Amino acid sequence: MSHILSQCHTFNFSESYAYADKVRKAIFESEYVIDPVDVACDLDTQILKPQKWTVLHDYIDYVVRDDLNFYFRGGGWDYEDVTPVFAMLNSHQIEYLTLERYIEEWHRDDDTGETIQVTDEHKEDYKYQYALEYLEDLVFEKLPSIIVTEVFTLLFSDREAMKAFNLKVAEGIGEKTDRFSRWPKWLERALFCREKGLCAICKTDLSSMFHTQGKLAIDHIVPIALNGVNDPTNLQILCQSCNGKKSGSVVVTSNAMPIFW
Repeated sequence: MSHILSQCHTFNFSESYAYADKVRKAIFESEYVIDPVDVACDLDTQILKPQKWTVLHDYIDYVVRDDLNFYFRGGGWDYEDVTPVFAMLNSHQIEYLTLERYIEEWHRDDDTGETIQVTDEHKEDYKYQYALEYLEDLVFEKLPSIIVTEVFTLLFSDREAMKAFNLKVAEGIGEKTDRFSRWPKWLERALFCREKGLCAICKTDLSSMFHTQGKLAIDHIVPIALNGVNDPTNLQILCQSCNGKKSGSVVVTSNAMPIFW
């Protein structure tokens, strides 16, 4: 029980839903300026063999950092523009120096430990130093990794978004990659949990596959023949029937999923 809990991530949905919406819109916008292939950290490896850090992680990371950048470097920037990041830091329980504490640290006498008084006029001057020399570095060091994890978890369950994303990847690489078929156990478990033990298309219960000699059919949403890749975001689990019917020239998935009641 404690082992499972230690591997869990405690979500703060206030930012993750908002950023998931931003990323999803970016995926479906045909003229969005950033190609997933252009921001992938290790594309050759990621498309050949499933990696836990996927091409989608890189894409989300780019969108998040690009958005956060406007709080510090947007056109006509002013100190008040950084206000939203305080709520983000607080919601994710990230410790930081307030402006007042930051000024105190700068004006603490090394010998006595006492704080030298600073005028209100000088406090105004320190706002920009605080934002651009302290707060910006802290935000970019701490926030993206948390938000990317949460946004990926939300979007990975959206197979229609995964299809659209991998069509962009296929278009970007422009060539056929090699098929990978020796799927790691962590990937099989992740896909099985995402599909809730059901075929991604017809919703046949596949749980019996773990009690027989059967083998899970892991399918490429965008087929290899259409430049599909081996990134986890391009994979789904199908029953033997749906897998047998799906040709290598058709892109098929479904966002149908069981509801709670």
